[in-house]
Amino acid sequence: MPDRSSSKLLRALLPLLAATGCDGCPSSKPYTPYTLGSATPSGSPPPLSGVAPGAADAGPEAGAPDAAAPPRFAVVPSVPAPAGGKQWPLEGGAVVAAPTGRTFETGLLLDADGDGARDLVVWARSPDGLRGELLLAPAARPQALRTLTALPGDLAAQGCTPRVALSQIGPSTLAFDFAPQCGADRRAASAGATRWLAVIRLPGSAAGASAPPELALELRLRAPPPEEALSAALEVADRDADGRDDLLVTLGLSGALRPFHAPHPSPAPNPSSAGAASELRAPLIFLDRPAGLSRDAAQPGETLRALAASLLRDARGKATAPAVAAAAQRLRRLNAVLCADAAGGGALAGRDAARAGEALVWTGAGPVRCGEPGLAAAIDNAEAVAASTRGAPLAAIAALDHGAEPRAKDADKLIAKLAPPAAATAVYRTAAAPQPAGPGAFGPLAFEASGALLVRTAQGVVRVDPATSTESATDVPPWPAAIHAGPAQLVAVERRCDAPTLLALFRSSPDAVGEMEVPLPLLRGQGPRARAASPERCAGTERLPFSPLAASEGGFDIAVGAALVSIDLRAAAPASSALSFPLTTPAPQGAARSPDGATLAVPAAGGLLVTTAGGSARLWSGGDLAQGAACAPANGGARVACVVGAAAVIFEAK
Repeated sequence: MPDRSSSKLLRALLPLLAATGCDGCPSSKPYTPYTLGSATPSGSPPPLSGVAPGAADAGPEAGAPDAAAPPRFAVVPSVPAPAGGKQWPLEGGAVVAAPTGRTFETGLLLDADGDGARDLVVWARSPDGLRGELLLAPAARPQALRTLTALPGDLAAQGCTPRVALSQIGPSTLAFDFAPQCGADRRAASAGATRWLAVIRLPGSAAGASAPPELALELRLRAPPPEEALSAALEVADRDADGRDDLLVTLGLSGALRPFHAPHPSPAPNPSSAGAASELRAPLIFLDRPAGLSRDAAQPGETLRALAASLLRDARGKATAPAVAAAAQRLRRLNAVLCADAAGGGALAGRDAARAGEALVWTGAGPVRCGEPGLAAAIDNAEAVAASTRGAPLAAIAALDHGAEPRAKDADKLIAKLAPPAAATAVYRTAAAPQPAGPGAFGPLAFEASGALLVRTAQGVVRVDPATSTESATDVPPWPAAIHAGPAQLVAVERRCDAPTLLALFRSSPDAVGEMEVPLPLLRGQGPRARAASPERCAGTERLPFSPLAASEGGFDIAVGAALVSIDLRAAAPASSALSFPLTTPAPQGAARSPDGATLAVPAAGGLLVTTAGGSARLWSGGDLAQGAACAPANGGARVACVVGAAAVIFEAK
């Protein structure tokens, strides 16, 4: 188990680690942590060393020397192999020959086995560079090559160019990095590319002479989508004061998935908040124990909790609340990328893990489990508080009404404050049978400005006057059920295991073969609440209910629960964005809006959320409303009509 001293130390350093990327440094003495980056321009090598961003301004004491702190180890990079890579000379005239079918690429000369002589640690690769071994050639027996570790066979990314680096990052620690470089135009190859990092521990002074080096840790960093970058910085230090060197791996996520926007480099008003830096970071700690490296189970969960707490602080401030929604999405994404047990972001098991699209960080023992079951709910709650602070009750309810976790403790109280409960009562049930409509289609019900209800039936449109209890045929043309934007038709909203966001599917024309996809500004764990059997196992492709709000030549407006989304088809690459209420688009017949467009009625928070621009929101429930579908509100929101069974039912609320 981790020592208490290490947990206390990490708690003290969390704000600096998250906000500045100081990588947990307790002093400001110059040092060079070993760093990895996942995104580099095509044809250029990955950043393999350098001072982490923000290390020079880590806190109020930055720049002040700490006489008590030991000097940090200066990273020693490997050197290229001599010309041809077939032989490597050692001190004293001995020569190491490369194994058959292998070529030396890069290596280090150092005392790797504790016998006082400088040995060769070298990467030997196959001709295509996609296979190879890290070898040790002892100075005493140069031809007695020993394999320290070999590149796992399932990591060969065909179509990618491997780049490797070997460095000594501590007195007794080596790091080897295998990084497939697939280029921005090779999305298919990049999707399967995995960066592999091996940490080799050299014998310490207590190990005795001629003790062999050993593989201490393996890390796998799967390539994120092209819009994101995943980095890692390694630092060796005695974190728990037991005389042994421990390992800190600081993982960073930058960029943003489509259609989210990457954060601006300028800091947020609160420099320790989750939205303050362009790269969001969290650590993995590996403590050196007699049996080997042991991961501190407190991390990265402790850092993720601290970042969620900073979101909640920002959510309560007028100046900081507007930035919380974007920061919350970034923190959700970091949680999903790092933690296989993140709610709504679970991975597939076994061979299917490479297609899971979420958990990107694995150790030799498997994916990282953070043990933070309430984190997603805490992020949702912070986003909801921020929306409430800025006067957006619909956005607040949308934030609380998604995910696979139970809501935060005070979430139901906040929902009741934003949308007080209302008991729905049926006041009229039609004899006319509404024409069935598929999920997400324009419904068969529409109020008129007069308050009468139009019901689209198989025979035509019927007008219902509940005041006189009369139903009569009309010459109103039936409106289409399909949702069209010019020749394009919106088909579905899907949640998939291999996509990090929800997707809208549409056909570009009636005779189009196949469907096109548009990423929505909702992560896979968002959308209508669904509880999976296990957060670590994806449930497969799932089509989600949505409410159509508007359609025009340029695109669609829809509601996924209480989240409002606009899909723009006018550009060469269709895009989507979050919508604010009230909407400015006209309300078509059959939409979940009133005739004047100012009232919405969408399923949310376990009831029917009825909200009017400039008025109040109320959460209707009771009676037959739970069985209602394709609901449409009247102007002002005093009445709502829903399809219940084979009839249309008009409800009022008390």
